[in-house]
Amino acid sequence: MNYDTYKLSNPIDDGFYTEMVSSCCGVEIIQGDKSDCCDAKMWANTDICADCKEHADTYEVCGECGEECDEIEDYEYKALAKENYDEMMRDGRKDEY
Repeated sequence: MNYDTYKLSNPIDDGFYTEMVSSCCGVEIIQGDKSDCCDAKMWANTDICADCKEHADTYEVCGECGEECDEIEDYEYKALAKENYDEMMRDGRKDEY
């Protein structure tokens, strides 16, 4: 990135400084070890499915819980977590009265 792009960039919207995280736990998305064709393990660290012996892709999964989830930007995850926390606190106050 050149200096002009750096000076004119918006750190929230341009994607240069934001990190993509999982929507469930807020951690990095990693490549899973199962193929997307047969849900079988990949053969010997290649892109070949162990069951059907065809080239296949792997699922992208959450680095913490291992579940397949959506990928969102880190500031979106923080905003959703804050919103969920605020809602939980409002519900807690309702229970006290």
